[in-house]
Amino acid sequence: MTRPDLEAEGCTTDAGMDAAGTGTAADTPTRHGERIRCHPSIIVERSLSAIVVLAVLTTQLGRGALPAVLAILFIGLALFNYRQWSRTTIQFNERDVVVERNTLFKMKKTLPYAKVASVNVNRGILNRVFGTSRLLVNINSGSGATVPEAVLTFRQDVAEGIRAGMAERLYGHETAPEEEPAEPPVSFSPVDVIVHGLFSVSTYQTVFGFAFLAYSVVQLYVSTVTGAGADGKALVSLLMFFSIQLAPSVSLIFHYYNYRVYRRGDTIYLEHGLVRTYKTSFAVSRINAVRVKRTLAARLLHRSCIEAEVVGLASGSGESLRPVLCLLKDDATQQRLLEELVPEFVDEHARERQPAGARSVLLIRAALASLALVLATAYPSIYLYHETAALTGAAGTVLPYALPLATTAAILAIFYATRVSYRITEFGTGTDLFTFVNGAVDRETVVMNYDKVQMVRITRGPVARVFGVARGKVYLLSAIGGANVSSGYFAGSRLAAVGETVMGRIASGEYDYRKNSI
Repeated sequence: MTRPDLEAEGCTTDAGMDAAGTGTAADTPTRHGERIRCHPSIIVERSLSAIVVLAVLTTQLGRGALPAVLAILFIGLALFNYRQWSRTTIQFNERDVVVERNTLFKMKKTLPYAKVASVNVNRGILNRVFGTSRLLVNINSGSGATVPEAVLTFRQDVAEGIRAGMAERLYGHETAPEEEPAEPPVSFSPVDVIVHGLFSVSTYQTVFGFAFLAYSVVQLYVSTVTGAGADGKALVSLLMFFSIQLAPSVSLIFHYYNYRVYRRGDTIYLEHGLVRTYKTSFAVSRINAVRVKRTLAARLLHRSCIEAEVVGLASGSGESLRPVLCLLKDDATQQRLLEELVPEFVDEHARERQPAGARSVLLIRAALASLALVLATAYPSIYLYHETAALTGAAGTVLPYALPLATTAAILAIFYATRVSYRITEFGTGTDLFTFVNGAVDRETVVMNYDKVQMVRITRGPVARVFGVARGKVYLLSAIGGANVSSGYFAGSRLAAVGETVMGRIASGEYDYRKNSI
């Protein structure tokens, strides 16, 4: 790999450092093996959250000697983070990256290029203020799925240069230059981002969110009519609605704003973000499975989105999201993008539906779920009846029976969803790929590669054994850690064929460890 020229104040070296804490062109390393340090702004990044906490404590509890104690803690924290920064060095060698900390608790982390899954760029608000970028080095492993192995802060152009140089080592070519951006196969407008944020949230999550909203409205109405005043239940329900429904939607809109996706050679590139920006790239060979997802609202709009199961894309910001290859788009566009980005996961094999025995198992499960729902709503129904029975007019006619009616509607929905689930659940196997189709309300088609399977587990409950069916669960590595995909109810021999095929490919040599090792 040809090292990028790390000039100016993007990083510092052990050899020298100017008064501002930044290196000069004379002492900046340009050869492999020389030690450099991150941009000194990481001292502020690491101290900020603690500073905010100390400031709040000072404001709320600032009496006597406490402000002086908090000030000492602040100074101690700043000195600690300064020492951590000054004693931590990074070496970009010919075969690996070495991050070493020489403090009381010593640390040396060696990241071989052969094991690196991705090198991504993440820019938050502080990075924009200081003109820096966070370079995230991820190893393709389960332990590194949600937390990067190394988070390195450099000046923005230096971080991009290092990323480009490492991409040459990882993918065989440099990343697309900023001044010559690759033309994405499909463009995504702000409207597409908003639609994705609003309608890609789970339907079950949406139902629960609006149930809390309806409950808060009822509570406010009852308190207004009876003159008893609000008792806080309405506010709590309203906060639950915001946390369950609105907050996730707004978060997705901010996360995927300015979304771009394209493929260059065997590498897929993702760029998105409004407040915090993300630049992610990974080799197609790192993809373990592809999910095509359709929530109920998305199906009504004839839209679907594509997610990938791939390890080594941790953002370092506490988020655990699968990489999205296509936001909610019309089904024709989604299929075209699927064929252009990941043709390796376009399945053309036949699929089969669940056998007759699965219907009986599903109906018994629906009956048990309905009984549990009746028992759970019995007491709230009685409480609501006593609270609203004295009301007059339409409210006195409807509200006392609102919860029993809602329970009845939910039971009908359970049995309808059971019927739909039996009808749409499918399972198909091909030469290199196999597919699970699931979901009565939110539907999901998961295409998996035999060579990416970690484990297959076949389970048969007491009811399933009576009707001669079983369920399969396939375990994969994912960007959110360990992921598993469950099948519907099929003959146990058919599901066991997945594990047998995996072992058969290993025995016959069809499985290539050089392409699939992690």
